Amino acid sequence: MVNTDLYQKVIDANISFHGTLADDYKMCEPHFRPENVQKVEAKLLKLVKETNAKRLLDLGCGTGFIIDIAKKYVQEIHGIDVTQAMLDKVDKSGSAKIQTFKHDTGSFSVESGTYDIATAYSFLHHLYDIEPTLKTAYKALRKGGKFYVDLEPNFYLWEIINNLERNGGYDPIVMREIEMVKYKDEDFKKNFGLPKEIVDYAEYGKNVLGGFKEEEMKKLLLKIGFSKIDFFYYWYIGQGAIINDSTKDKDERFKNAEIVDELLQKALPLSKNLYKYIGFIATK
Repeated sequence: MVNTDLYQKVIDANISFHGTLADDYKMCEPHFRPENVQKVEAKLLKLVKETNAKRLLDLGCGTGFIIDIAKKYVQEIHGIDVTQAMLDKVDKSGSAKIQTFKHDTGSFSVESGTYDIATAYSFLHHLYDIEPTLKTAYKALRKGGKFYVDLEPNFYLWEIINNLERNGGYDPIVMREIEMVKYKDEDFKKNFGLPKEIVDYAEYGKNVLGGFKEEEMKKLLLKIGFSKIDFFYYWYIGQGAIINDSTKDKDERFKNAEIVDELLQKALPLSKNLYKYIGFIATK
């Protein structure tokens, strides 16, 4: 049974949280870095080619991270978000027809089977209950359409980090992740004046529920009706330290990080606890 009061409280917290961050959002979030944009663009372009996509629905579009990439490859994009301050930042220039809607993604009315691709990038963890939004994506897609979700907190790593002590004397690689996972709210309080309660409710799936489990997500997606779900894991512990190693040049740093990632990817599912983020592509 959905707690409707809590559902709305999470929406209100997101409006407050993202309304405050809107002007600085692209500077706050690492997924706007060029190397990540390049990776996401490659994934999205592959989906466009596989589906011969013309129309895309972006759920939780924010300031237009996915829209900025997708508008080069599709003819029409609809972006949905509850925060008007974020929607005001969306760049609608270019040849694609772009429309944005201020609405809850879980109750947004879509015409059934009219989109080739649906996306929800780094968004599901902002929700109290993800099922209504997954149903919106399923209804929106045509048969064979693809639902792309990425950069969501991986429960299995989050669980380990949440059980570690802040002053545990671990390696700096681990200490940094403890700060980023358990105490990020302190940065939001210091830099934007946002209280911990707002931050926690605005990132409910991360800060309250502790992230997502692949097996639970798969079960829910299959129940909704998706026929095939391919999961992937992203950003292993220590990857940032390799990429930012000042003793090596940029090409060598990124190559070394890629070598480690290739090894850990081969070791899945044994290595999944080492990855910070999870994503998937689901087919209708």
